[in-house]
Amino acid sequence: MAVPAIKLPDAIVTLSDEHRYLGLLLETLEEQLTATSLTAAADFYLIQDIVHYMHEYTDAVHHPTEDLMFDKLVQRNPDRAKDVAHLRKDHNAMHGDTARIQKLLDTAAQRKTPKAAEAVRTATNKYIGRLRQHIRFEETELFPAAIQCLANRDWHTIEISLEARQDPLFGPTVQRDYRVLYEYFANRADQLSRQMTRFGFLQLDNMILSADAIETGIAEMWDLLQRHGDSLTHELKVVTDKSFDGRGLTSTLALQARYAGFVGTTAIEASGQAAGVYFRTLRNAAVSLFKGE
Repeated sequence: MAVPAIKLPDAIVTLSDEHRYLGLLLETLEEQLTATSLTAAADFYLIQDIVHYMHEYTDAVHHPTEDLMFDKLVQRNPDRAKDVAHLRKDHNAMHGDTARIQKLLDTAAQRKTPKAAEAVRTATNKYIGRLRQHIRFEETELFPAAIQCLANRDWHTIEISLEARQDPLFGPTVQRDYRVLYEYFANRADQLSRQMTRFGFLQLDNMILSADAIETGIAEMWDLLQRHGDSLTHELKVVTDKSFDGRGLTSTLALQARYAGFVGTTAIEASGQAAGVYFRTLRNAAVSLFKGE
């Protein structure tokens, strides 16, 4: 028997997607901290861009929107006041963390010494652990509570806050400051898709227009979803509906990525197939976009 679909508020979907983007960025930070010595100019580019994004968007837009949601939660469920106070304190602390890490990065880039590099590693690793724990608590405790308690007018106010400023990296338009970081992820997806091809997990299609890439990717994802039964009906509707609502290429790809993770909890085989569709769509769309400029 099919599980009844539950319509999640758009704000929760957006905030949860942003958490997934943050997870990708935190993984990349860890990789860069491990792979580089932080004693050459090129060692700092990606790390500086990621921390800059965290400070300019996560701290300035994502967290204040969550604060607005949590304030409304306390109004409707005062028992959550202590949890909300804790998360607000975390938001303020992490805003200070990213500002401090930016200064440490600037110092390390100038001095290029092991001592300065170690200061960056220590502060950044502490921040990564704190943000991961913070996100986990929000998604397991406060997000479900908000879904249960908040009224439609509450969600409308929260969604207006989210729409006030577009995500400069994962939004419809990639801002110039984050173009290097965006191309890094596009190139990494291209490499992964090539590796999967060599292992026989998927075939790459030769597409030219990004619109073709999106439409083909959505069609493939649709077929994959239908093969995995009624239990995935709700997620299918979210992906297909929002892919065609005019939010743009980045949003469409993010939805496919989100579904790839969702399917991965159901079956390893399905996870590999969904990830293949996502990486192939990203590769083809990104290549055509960059060639067209």
